[in-house]
Amino acid sequence: MISILIPIFNGIEFIEDSVNSVINQTFEDWELLIGINGHSENSNTFQIAKKYENNKIKVFDFFHIKNKSDTLNELIKYCNYDYVALLDVDDIWNKNKLQIQSQFLGKYDVIGTMCKYFGNKTTVPNIPIFIITNYNFKLQNPICNSSVILKKQDCFWKNINIEDYELWLRLKKNLKTFYNCSEILVYHRIHSKSAFNSKGNHLHVKTLLSKY
Repeated sequence: MISILIPIFNGIEFIEDSVNSVINQTFEDWELLIGINGHSENSNTFQIAKKYENNKIKVFDFFHIKNKSDTLNELIKYCNYDYVALLDVDDIWNKNKLQIQSQFLGKYDVIGTMCKYFGNKTTVPNIPIFIITNYNFKLQNPICNSSVILKKQDCFWKNINIEDYELWLRLKKNLKTFYNCSEILVYHRIHSKSAFNSKGNHLHVKTLLSKY
């Protein structure tokens, strides 16, 4: 069983695409937890997300939380299963994503996949595939955030701008094992408000790498 986390501040206009890509998975043993943060209590964003709630999908109004990392850490408290998958609301999964990754559960600590950009940019990033445990993570972030499955016990995000990259570096330092499936199973939307376009990210990366 896999717990899927979708934190939402911006991007509620993309929720139908992302949630449907979960519902349409050929792998059916999942729960989806959606956390709305940074809005007023019972906001319009929360009400839109709430429409998707059912016996497998739960929506939480974290109006008191102001950032993505704390939202993810709060969602972890509600996970019923030992494996966690991440999905940004503006991204989409291939219907076979979880099914393909499930064969690697128990073999590696962190399992990602290849991804493809769409929207304002349409390329395939050059990230390493197969066993990447010994890859030099300082060269680049080798894992697409919306592709990853990892153990719940390893989930804790620090409140920084590039919280995903920091987590991979920390887990690698703790001798965890990593694998990237070679198939393109995630489509990462590039748009004006996406993290891809965040100004100053290169400075955050430089600061982060200096710590490792």
